[in-house]
Amino acid sequence: MSDLTTVPGLLENAASGGGVVTVLAGEREDVAVGELWLRSERAAARFLETVGPGGAVGLLLETSVDCLVSLLGAWRAGVTTLSLPPPPRSAPPDAYRDDLLDIVRAAGAGLVVLPERLAGLDLAGAAPTASFRRADVADPGEFVQFSSGSTGRPKGVRLASRSIAANVTAMIEHMAPHDQGAVAVSWLPLSHDMGLVGACLTILASMGRPWRGRRLVLMPPERMVARPGRWLEACSEFGATVTCAPGFALDLVLARARALPPGLDLRPLRILIVGSEPIAADTLRRFGRELAGLGFDETALCPAYGMAEAALAVTMVRPGERWRSTPADGAEVVSCGVPLRGLEVRAPAGAGAAGPVEVRGASLLTGYLARTAPAVDGDGWLATRDLGFVRDGELYVVGRADDVLVLAGRKLSPEPLEAAAARHAAVRPGGCAAVAAGGGYVVVAERRAAAARADLGEACRWIRRELAIRGAAPTEVVFVRPGSLPRTASGKLRRRQIGQLRVAGELAVEAVLRFGPAAAGPAFTGAGRDRTGASRADPR
Repeated sequence: MSDLTTVPGLLENAASGGGVVTVLAGEREDVAVGELWLRSERAAARFLETVGPGGAVGLLLETSVDCLVSLLGAWRAGVTTLSLPPPPRSAPPDAYRDDLLDIVRAAGAGLVVLPERLAGLDLAGAAPTASFRRADVADPGEFVQFSSGSTGRPKGVRLASRSIAANVTAMIEHMAPHDQGAVAVSWLPLSHDMGLVGACLTILASMGRPWRGRRLVLMPPERMVARPGRWLEACSEFGATVTCAPGFALDLVLARARALPPGLDLRPLRILIVGSEPIAADTLRRFGRELAGLGFDETALCPAYGMAEAALAVTMVRPGERWRSTPADGAEVVSCGVPLRGLEVRAPAGAGAAGPVEVRGASLLTGYLARTAPAVDGDGWLATRDLGFVRDGELYVVGRADDVLVLAGRKLSPEPLEAAAARHAAVRPGGCAAVAAGGGYVVVAERRAAAARADLGEACRWIRRELAIRGAAPTEVVFVRPGSLPRTASGKLRRRQIGQLRVAGELAVEAVLRFGPAAAGPAFTGAGRDRTGASRADPR
């Protein structure tokens, strides 16, 4: 029997089952997991021939069968495998190339495998490159995945094969009582831990004994973002029992709920894991209410908390139980559930005492790429940068310490302020950030494509009033061009970078409402054009 405590062992066990992977990128492709495992043998031989045992291979993962073959081959070969971060939406090509060079050199990668669209990328001799189409057992090797980078540059998180396997099996066991024979649909990028470990590897591993998962359906993220209804259409078509998404994806679906085709059937969907960012209770309620007519059961919503440093999942609401929330610091905070098997969480007790969250357990990282300082303390605790509290054994996450705003001596989390501002119809779902500015803060919002630019002045005033009612009036409200704000691979806004772009005058501004001294009152600015052709503020 295969060793279920390692990633190759889990995959070998899955290959003995009857599971199928379906890729919806262009023409539909169906391939048995057993065939993927068979094809991965050749990729494993190629990697060992190129980098040798103990060597390192970098993979820029995409949604394709060839990519999965290469990924399984790297794990099978036992080489150190780096899941390289994709190009940020707003990054210049040269800057991204320099970042890759730093990673490749720090890891000593002997080969970098890229999608066809980037196959010509020159890494200045740091490592040879190949495409997934041409890339086509030793002891388990190390895996390096990168943190989201929402508060800074992504960190390379080094994970042992046994740590990943521990997290994968803990997730399967957490879901298994409600999801034997899983059918999963995912549009999340494979370059991100939620898409790779949570959606892809966990479901692949569940296809072996004793869980008997049946199918994994993968869709490129750009297809879902272009038309969010495709996600639920795929869930209905394949009878998905499990799927996962960040909270902003639920907002995207809600914004276009009227465009959902009739006849969708979401009755089989028993688990919808929601994570990757602080979760808004109002979004969960509206999602459950709006989709009830399609057979969706709100108890399928499973808020979760995780991080790259723990392979992925740390806590999760138990499937079949309705999610909970509680008031804390003037906001409604959603429970992220109980710790998974093999993990412990330490945080202040009670809603009135949010503080640093610490994690300990079997799936934690071994260290960071190119860093020598230990990642955990002498007792095995990892100090996260997240803030939260524990109540009745469940973890409630308030926000990130790096993002805390200070207003008149008070410390405020940006998420409740962003959620309040995003209630205006002119704000694009998932496109609102509150960032520090001097002694206050600024709200930066992407305009919804259907919103008229002429109405943005009133939208700015409405947002300012809503936040002032909460005792947290911003010094400035900014609307920018739809889709122009920098995001991580999983879709989270990069608040720190947004603040830097604002200071540098490089936001694609369409309207601004500024507040100076009380006697001066508000000053509204419409949109002009800067010398590069991007929209920016221009005094009238």
